[in-house]
Amino acid sequence: MNNTKAKILLAAIKAFSKSPNASMEEIAESINLSRRTLHRYFSGKSELITEIINYASTLCLEKTKEAVKSSINPINQLNTMFLSDIESGYQFRFLYSYRDGLQGMEKESSDFREMMQIFRHLLKTLKNIDLINSKITIDWIESLYFSTIDSAINLILEDDSRMQEIAEMAWLSYFNAITNHTNNQSKQI
Repeated sequence: MNNTKAKILLAAIKAFSKSPNASMEEIAESINLSRRTLHRYFSGKSELITEIINYASTLCLEKTKEAVKSSINPINQLNTMFLSDIESGYQFRFLYSYRDGLQGMEKESSDFREMMQIFRHLLKTLKNIDLINSKITIDWIESLYFSTIDSAINLILEDDSRMQEIAEMAWLSYFNAITNHTNNQSKQI
C-alpha cells in the first residue's frame, strides 16, 4: 500500500470513529488532500469502507494469531486476545454500523472469518479441558465476550485515561463469568 493511500485509510478510520457520517471531503481535508486526489484512490465512501474492513480484519487476525502464539496456556491466550480486542474494538468499532455487526463482518471478510474460527476453537479448547462452566454454551460465551468488550469500550470513550483499569476490570468480569467455579467451590468446602 502506498503512503498516500495509507494516510487516507488512517484519516478515514479516525474520522469515522468520531462520526460514522463523515464525508469524503472531511477526510480529504483532514490530511490536506483535495477531494479529487482522494477519489483517485477511492471512488466513494463504500469502496473506502470496504478497504478499511479489509485492513482492520487483517490487523485483527494478526493480533489474534499473536495472542495464540503468546502462551501455551489457553487462559493466557484468551486474556491476550481479549485485551487486544478491546484496543482494536476501540479503533474499529464504527465498522459494525456499516455492516450487519459481527455477522456482516464475518460474511464479508475471510480474515475476519478466520479470526472468529481461531477464537471459537480456543473457547472449545477451554470447554473441553473443563475450564469453562459446562452449563454455558459457546454461543453465550461468545456473546458475553463481545458485549463485555463493548461495555469496556463505552467506558473508555467516557474516560480514556482509565483504559488499562477498565480493560482489566472487563477481563476479570468476563473470566469470572465463564470459568468453572465448581471445582474451586468443592475445594473450599
